[in-house]
Amino acid sequence: MPMYDYKCENCGRFEKEQRITEEALQECPECGGKVHRLISKNVGIILKGPGFYNTDNNVIKDRVRSLNKDRQVDNQALLDGDVKSYVKESENTTHKALEA
Repeated sequence: MPMYDYKCENCGRFEKEQRITEEALQECPECGGKVHRLISKNVGIILKGPGFYNTDNNVIKDRVRSLNKDRQVDNQALLDGDVKSYVKESENTTHKALEA
């Protein structure tokens, strides 16, 4: 169960363990004063699955860099006026991009 931070107008700050589905406290359990639920600073977030780790990011960056280099070869063939080579290289690069 999560721990929630509250601030009582009379007593000050306190923590209360509650279910997520429970309503926020309206009065202090100690003195009966008015309380406000605070936004907690220590939230434990667990990141699961692909895409959250540095190593996952590097793999994606390497694939993009590789495809960009292939596209540069395609463009150079076009700039050289070799349309036949451009079409062939472009098809190969498109095929590699679809596999990634």
